[in-house]
Parts: sequence; structure tokens; C-alpha cells
Amino acid sequence: MEALTREIKEYALCHGAELMGVLSPESIDAMPEYWVGWQVQQASKKTTDYMDAPRSIIVLGYHAFDDIHEAQIAHNGAIEYPVYERMRLYTRRVMRQLEKKGYRCVIYPFNLSQKRMAQLAGLGPMGKSSLIINPVYGPWIRLQSILTDAPLVPDQEDTRDPCDECTKCIDACPTGALTPYVVDPDKCLIGLTEAQLAKLIEEDLPFTTYRETPDMVFREHMPRFTENSVLMCTTCQKACPVGREKSEQ
Repeated sequence: MEALTREIKEYALCHGAELMGVLSPESIDAMPEYWVGWQVQQASKKTTDYMDAPRSIIVLGYHAFDDIHEAQIAHNGAIEYPVYERMRLYTRRVMRQLEKKGYRCVIYPFNLSQKRMAQLAGLGPMGKSSLIINPVYGPWIRLQSILTDAPLVPDQEDTRDPCDECTKCIDACPTGALTPYVVDPDKCLIGLTEAQLAKLIEEDLPFTTYRETPDMVFREHMPRFTENSVLMCTTCQKACPVGREKSEQ
């Protein structure tokens, strides 16, 4: 197990990933049911819903070092995320390496919490922004995972509190979507239309200091690359002091 784990980690880190951790299926399955997704939410599943007798979960972390990682592109009535396709390509390289050795794999089991698995796999603790805060890259990582029957050695869960008394991400959120360790998808700017944001502003709830129009808020926090592409809001991430040097290189 140790030799296989070391081999796969070395391979992943040489083929696109900056981080890799391992957790046991039992550790994520032990969590009570929770909701995953964004506008369309679904109940969580168990690892056995994806595979009979899984033995390990690999979580890969990719450094989001440029704004292009946060691009949303509208195409044919749907939204595409180009960088996630590149991450899936890198993840499939690791998956193929395991499959060559005779192990079964399932890439990105969506109805398992990627962030909780990253925490259990030692990639970093959960911050008040509801994002994983890696000690090197801060919140500037994106996640992919592989469920497999390969016997790998689990890493230690990261149980640190990376935030202490810091509330910079909460204070920076333009819509007040954050409370400690929780994000409200009905307020997060990424999931709002201008009409929905206008309603929040009109309600004059305590969270907002905005007297600007929704259009001005979107221009500041979700500017457009092109007519069909937009930069997702990263204001809470920019406020986080952890990993700032890496994100600015």
C-alpha cells in the first residue's frame, strides 16, 4: 500500500496536480446526509452508489494561479468552465495509471462533497469562506477526485482552524453571502441575476453597504472577458491573506 501510494502521488504531482491526498471511503460515508450542488441541489450519496467495494478516494488539488481559472463561458444555452476540463484531463492521467494496474476508477463522483473530501485527505481545513484553505496556496485551489478500489494509505485529516479571529472574507463579500464556514447560495453573487441582486439591495438588509446599481456591482466583482464569458466572483478569496504570495506570482 505504501509503495503504490507513493508511486501514484509522484505520478500525479508530475502530471499537472499541485496537491494530492487520500481518504478512506468510510470517512466520507460516515458523514450525515447533506446537500451538494448550486442552483440545482441534490442529496449526497455514498461511495457504494458509484462502485462496489471501493477502497480509496484520491483528491487532487490544482493551483488557480490566473483569472482564467474562474472563467464562465455561455455556449448553446449552457455554461462551460474550460479550466475544469483541463483539470479533468490531468485527473484522467492518474486514473489511467491506476487502471493499467488493474484497478477500477470513477472520476469526480459529484454527489460526494469535494471540499469535505479534500479536508479529510489533508489538503487543508475549511475556512470561514467555506473554501478549503491550503497552507501553501490558500483558497486558490480547485479540486478533482477519483474513487477507486486501489488500496492506498489515507492521509491525516486537516483539523486546524486557519482563520482564528479573521473575518476578512466575510467583510469583503459584496452581498453578505458568508457567515463563518457557510455560504448562502441564494446570496452568492456567482449564482445571482441582476434582478435577484436588485431585490437584495432594495430590501436594505444589514449585510449590504451598496447603494450602487446591480450592474455596477457585477462590473466590479464579476467583470466580463468577452460578450459570452465572465470572471466569477473571487472577492472573498482575494481578501484571504493565506497563500496570497503564491496567487500573485
